[in-house]
Amino acid sequence: MTASLLEKESTGGANARVGFEYQDAYVLEKLPRWLAQNAFSHVVSEAIGDMEVCYFNPDGGIVRVMYEAKNYALSVGDFWKEISRFKVAHETSPREFPRFAMVCVGYNSNTNPLISKIERLRGVGSSYEKDSPVLAIGRKELVEWASNNGHSADLAGFALDRVDFISYASESADQAFIGELEKNFPELDLSVRQAARLRDVYKGQIARSSSRPVYRKELESAICDLSIAERNNWLSKPVRIHAVARAIEYYELGMDVSSFNGNERASKSSEEWRSLLLAAHNIAEFIKTSTLRRCVEFDGKQRMSTAGVLGFAFSATLGFDLTLEHNGNSYRTTTHSRSTGPFFIESVLPGNSSTSEGIACIGFPTVVGADISMGDTGVTAELPRLSLESARAISNIEDLNLAVAESKDALVRFRSQNRISKLYVFIKAPSIFPFALGHRLNGVCAVQLNDWVDSQYIPTALLPS
Repeated sequence: MTASLLEKESTGGANARVGFEYQDAYVLEKLPRWLAQNAFSHVVSEAIGDMEVCYFNPDGGIVRVMYEAKNYALSVGDFWKEISRFKVAHETSPREFPRFAMVCVGYNSNTNPLISKIERLRGVGSSYEKDSPVLAIGRKELVEWASNNGHSADLAGFALDRVDFISYASESADQAFIGELEKNFPELDLSVRQAARLRDVYKGQIARSSSRPVYRKELESAICDLSIAERNNWLSKPVRIHAVARAIEYYELGMDVSSFNGNERASKSSEEWRSLLLAAHNIAEFIKTSTLRRCVEFDGKQRMSTAGVLGFAFSATLGFDLTLEHNGNSYRTTTHSRSTGPFFIESVLPGNSSTSEGIACIGFPTVVGADISMGDTGVTAELPRLSLESARAISNIEDLNLAVAESKDALVRFRSQNRISKLYVFIKAPSIFPFALGHRLNGVCAVQLNDWVDSQYIPTALLPS
């Protein structure tokens, strides 16, 4: 058995469009929460499930959370039938349907014990390690309970692993929507009339969601149409991108960069670095096509090459602005003012004039050039070399802007004067600097980044011209 858009269970509701008040109320109430999840793409009704909330997948395609909504307490037979449908959808397309949710008024005495066991294992059970014997025993007891009561142990295990159970009453959806707006978007300052107007727009979009999806950009546009002030409030809120050492949840935008920040980055292939750049580019493209916002927010504490790759992927030429958090400070590139210069002392060694490659060393508050000779970087001493050195530190965005502007100008001059098509760049500086330099790196040439690992520089990511 497989899940299909043309099966009777999928088409019946869409064709009739009756009795939708309950699930429409749920969608309305939860829209602010979904919109606050940066990977949220769109929501559609009456596809495979009653509702499907869809998220961007950086590896390609869409991740769908499938909801079934019933305005009553399911009988035990209907309960297990819905769980079975969820399992069929997952087995048909496991990458597309990893998660499910059952929304109903409540659960009867036949199914409530199962729900209670699942909630306990997910609640207090979350304090245990995933491979804890305590959780394994709890799982065994749960599937045994299902089997002893005449239900499928396999379906019970699936419900524990992949299904959320939500009790929901729809009577106060209108007021709850306003509460969810205030909770998820404190930056908005909507009047009662504006909130009601937005709610009515969203109701209209939800009502036709069984004929075509409701996309993120439509929902954002409705907010921006309320007033110039709310448009500015909305657009100024950065999109958080997680560059972290953990798995990324389906509703988040980001990448697990742990292996690109640890010592194992020394063994990363050029293809693996290209894959990191491609993943970041894919996120940037999703933001460009799905949302009205163009400011993205990162934790600026990364390794040199990782920071350079991320800044380059979200470049100024693509219309992005950066907000970088670093050591308790926030640096936002929408501020263009600069400190008084100069920031760097610049020097050039001419090298072999027949080559089309060069070296650029940028270091502050300590120099970097002498470190190059300590390891095999794959470049020779004959290459022309640009050195930018400074004893200054970066204490604010004005200092950062000055350092980036001077270094980019110097790179462009050096490239032009020496007819360079590829630069080997070595940076020893706070990581917000390669982030911001990568963000402004257009118009230079191909740039081969290098990282200091185990007392030597190793080549990492190649940023194309």
